Amino acid sequence: MIGVPLASLAINADRSEVRTAADWLHEVAHQYEVPQNKAIALDQCLDEVLMNIVMHGGTSATNTPVELSFSLTPKEAAITVSDSGKPFDPVNAPAKPRPMTLEEAEPGGLGLSIIKGLSNHINYEFKEGRNVLTFAVAI
Repeated sequence: MIGVPLASLAINADRSEVRTAADWLHEVAHQYEVPQNKAIALDQCLDEVLMNIVMHGGTSATNTPVELSFSLTPKEAAITVSDSGKPFDPVNAPAKPRPMTLEEAEPGGLGLSIIKGLSNHINYEFKEGRNVLTFAVAI
């Protein structure tokens, strides 16, 4: 269950804007008294989502703002991220296989596992030409 958006922000799909989004989330979480450990989980998920948009969204992602919204219910705090990048459903995407040896290990590629591990609820839809991803943590 996602509540009514209480705060929103539009940023560019650019690495320099990821910090802006983190600062916004910190302020909003503090304003609505989200427990610090839950705000940190939301921040880590948001960072992963935004970096994936920047790195993999393609030129269509940079043509329009990435829209963020924060909502709250008595049971969870949620962030919705909407972007115009390439359609990608992280909810149903396969997890990266775990390396069997140190030699097989490569940096990166764990963002989806992080998001899925920290979120209590994840929803994705492609709507009106935009990826719309919502992730929430129980509070």
